[in-house]
Amino acid sequence: MSRLLQVDGVSVRFGGIHALTDVGLHADEGEVVGLIGPNGAGKTTLFDVISGLRSPDTGRVHLDGHDVTGHGSVGLSRAGLRRTFQRVQLFGWLSVEDNVLTASEWRGGGGGLAADLFALPTRRRRERARRARVEEVLELCGIAELRHEPAGALPIGQARLVELARAIVEPPRLLLLDEPTSGLGEAEAGQLAGAVTAAREQRACAVVLVEHDIRFVMEHCQRIVVLELGRVLAEGTPEQIQADELVRAAYLGEKG
Repeated sequence: MSRLLQVDGVSVRFGGIHALTDVGLHADEGEVVGLIGPNGAGKTTLFDVISGLRSPDTGRVHLDGHDVTGHGSVGLSRAGLRRTFQRVQLFGWLSVEDNVLTASEWRGGGGGLAADLFALPTRRRRERARRARVEEVLELCGIAELRHEPAGALPIGQARLVELARAIVEPPRLLLLDEPTSGLGEAEAGQLAGAVTAAREQRACAVVLVEHDIRFVMEHCQRIVVLELGRVLAEGTPEQIQADELVRAAYLGEKG
């Protein structure tokens, strides 16, 4: 497996507060990495740095061997980085189907203005292919029957699945999931896990997920990184993390 994401020595300060201090993280092709820690540990801040929403004070981020530190989120998205958010961010006035379609709008339809005016065959073929892919992903995420529903009217669990569908409709190279199971029932969480697995297999993408559902993390991650107060406290397999006394004391609330 090749190294897809490499984060080295990342630090972020907000005034006198050290949100992240010398944090390192990596993910290989096809790997699912869990990022856990108490509230305020710096998990979402690290996601913001990786996805180009925030530049670190120090440190570097490499994606597919390229230094992308400080690159904007739009460029990183087009390079294959996809992200969901702790607070679901959908276009509430659009249908579920149209929300997912927006993820491929940046490619355009091909052929320029003439293709728009005359509905050229190449444009029609490309549009059919886009909509077929959207239908495939809606089925994969278990929300095909909601395709015509306004996204803003959905309960939180279904809204998260729409956001996931939008993130994977164009196969990602790196998928960042921030609290993906929050608000999901057991069946919906299973649907999400299946969709993430399919995305990994389609393009051998790496997945990094922030998640408070420890059982979900232990079942679906090959490796786990634990943050505490902006620093890496521990890293290892699920079995190693469960056995780590520092983690048990600081995060799982147990004394060794």
